[in-house]
Amino acid sequence: MQNYELVLLLNANTSEADRKAFMADLEAKFTVKEKDEIGIQNLSFKLRDKNTKAYFVSYLLNLDPQQVKEVKAALLYNQIVVRYEIYKMSAGQKFYHFEALQSEFDKAIEDIKDKRFGQKITFFADARNAKYINWKAIPILKYYLTRFGDIKPRLYTGNSVKTQKAVRQEIIRARTLGLLNFISR
Repeated sequence: MQNYELVLLLNANTSEADRKAFMADLEAKFTVKEKDEIGIQNLSFKLRDKNTKAYFVSYLLNLDPQQVKEVKAALLYNQIVVRYEIYKMSAGQKFYHFEALQSEFDKAIEDIKDKRFGQKITFFADARNAKYINWKAIPILKYYLTRFGDIKPRLYTGNSVKTQKAVRQEIIRARTLGLLNFISR
């Protein structure tokens, strides 16, 4: 059994009753360890139906690799699901809740603003903070982008190669989900 994170972008225009019925049906089919209802978030791009908002739900699932196909099949032709992503989690990764991370990062952002010298950002270079590398860490990940939308190089971040690769991967995930812009303007 392997841990997977399933991120659902649900249509923001659907009723709450339909949304809850869909989520209850999904939770009944698969082994859900944790659930994080993030809520309605603004997206950085328009969806097919010209909507710029989506309801985010994140699940920590315990599945066999063969069951991943079943999850994809359950989500394939559903009108409520706008987009979904399934991420395989390593043994050391922890499932974070969106609101808990945002409250923890409020203090960190104040420290970053106080200590900011030019383009340097060294939040994840600290071993204590490296555990927070996650696509849900949007406020901190924004500091790792240049004003043109590029990911800042290691010269400015002070990260190790392993940490920089993890930050890059999570920025790409956040962009794919529509939480970060590809180009900052």
